[in-house]
Amino acid sequence: MNGAERRMLMKVALLTGAAAGAQMLWPRRASAAPGKPIDTKGMKVGVVLETLSHPLIKYWGDECARQGAGFGMLVSVQDGERNVQKQTSQVEAFISQRVNFIVLQATDAAGLSPAVKNAEQNGIPVITLNQDVAVRHTGFVGMGHYAMGVQVAQGIAEQLDGKGKIVVLEGVQGTGANIQRMAGFNDELKKHPGLVVIANQSAAFDRKKGHDVFQTILQGQPEINAVFGVNDEMALGAAQAAVEANRRKGIRFWGADGELDMFKGIQSGLVDGVSAIAANAVPDTVMNLGSWLMTAGVEGGKFSGRVELPPYNVTSTNINSVPWPAA
Repeated sequence: MNGAERRMLMKVALLTGAAAGAQMLWPRRASAAPGKPIDTKGMKVGVVLETLSHPLIKYWGDECARQGAGFGMLVSVQDGERNVQKQTSQVEAFISQRVNFIVLQATDAAGLSPAVKNAEQNGIPVITLNQDVAVRHTGFVGMGHYAMGVQVAQGIAEQLDGKGKIVVLEGVQGTGANIQRMAGFNDELKKHPGLVVIANQSAAFDRKKGHDVFQTILQGQPEINAVFGVNDEMALGAAQAAVEANRRKGIRFWGADGELDMFKGIQSGLVDGVSAIAANAVPDTVMNLGSWLMTAGVEGGKFSGRVELPPYNVTSTNINSVPWPAA
């Protein structure tokens, strides 16, 4: 089985699982005529992403638009620029435009909750993409963030034989991904008393910030055995800083997401591991789920559920036997 075939197999498996979950969580409205699904052609979809400067998120936006076009939908993708006020305005604009449903990657779980509540009360379903909000809404589709944190801690523990000093580079504070990944990581770390976190700083999910923050940490920490970048971008930036400081040897670098650059980095030896899912699984599942809800005539304010896609660890030992991401 080649790489393309493996990716397709995983995509089909994930979408099948998502559809099964959706069937239990979102029943058909009574007003929808049995056997006569509503046509999605011409439906409008508003997609508000955290930022388009992140390569993986940019790919997700493109994939949402591509999948939506396949259903005949008109998809508008907006760059939230990691700004709560801007994302709120974008969601409110989509409500005014009476889009059929909204996809939101919230830069702040609490900060975007009022806008999501408003959309749902106006009958517009909101599906959060990988970054959740703090109020009940139509659905969430994303990575299993808590499981990712657990898997990274397990991977580091295995590579360090349960003993070492760890630096953590956190993402944007208040985002669901950062909160849940750190929770999983810290809970698993309690099982490995020989692993100690000696520094923990935010690098805002950004590669350059990951580089610069870790560059400073290197100057104050003579012994570092592992780095957990709560996303791939920070891990890659930190690893590059270590190379430039001639400190790469002896430090294990781990990320979480599964970007193409991270896979390339594992293959080249720049980084050591990542908790990943197939890159297209999140946006593809979101748009397939959204289309399914639309054909069933589901409106906002009526249903709630979650689809969490299971991650898997990738290291040099299995890099050539797992599906590679497209971006």
